[in-house]
Amino acid sequence: MVDRSYESDFWESAVRGRRPESRRPYARDDQEPSTTAGGVILTFVALLSTVLVIAGLIYATGMSARHKAAAAASFCEPALFITGLPCINQFMETRQYEGIVNPAIQQLISESAAYTANEHHNLAAAEAALNAEVSTEHALGTSLSALMYTPQSKAASVGLITNAASFGNPVPMAAVIFTPQITVIADALVRDLQALAQLTGEQARSSSLSQLRSFNARIRAATIAVQGEMQLVHKAVETPPTASQEPCAPCI
Repeated sequence: MVDRSYESDFWESAVRGRRPESRRPYARDDQEPSTTAGGVILTFVALLSTVLVIAGLIYATGMSARHKAAAAASFCEPALFITGLPCINQFMETRQYEGIVNPAIQQLISESAAYTANEHHNLAAAEAALNAEVSTEHALGTSLSALMYTPQSKAASVGLITNAASFGNPVPMAAVIFTPQITVIADALVRDLQALAQLTGEQARSSSLSQLRSFNARIRAATIAVQGEMQLVHKAVETPPTASQEPCAPCI
């Protein structure tokens, strides 16, 4: 509530400051009321402007408090490592990453087993398994790319967080994105996935079983590279952030 006790003091000062009625014979009786009325109007306008400014500041402070309360209701936690995204925390980021990667890994294991079971005697079945691997690798790369930290993804995340906090809802997982530091590592993982998918696609176009198997060593090496990058990203996601981990231009 705005303290208006100063208003009476202000008005009393204005009244005390009025000039006494002129006793000079040449003073016009109609000038003094006009001058006084004009001064009162100007004083009133100035006072009203001051009150509006104070009220605006109080309202803005109230909005900040309401936003914090809404954020708390939506289970937001501060994240020092992403400026502007107060509701993203390490647990959410880890859960989002594992929710994308773990099913893809299980799918790739199943498709690789199908290839191994057919690489010596059934070309069509082996190629079908390889094509399925290509689809899974592309899908995984696309999903990880969507988590990358960019100005656009940050703006979208802030919008989702603000909307959730305004209604007191939990922050949606769609708002979770990588930190700039993790984005650098994840970008390398996506590149390795693309290279593996391209090589697997070439293997799937083999015209004979022997040609098909000739790719095995290169596929194995590319797969090891992807697994190594996955481990690096997973470690980075699970590592508690520090206050110094702020967004930086070279990281994007």
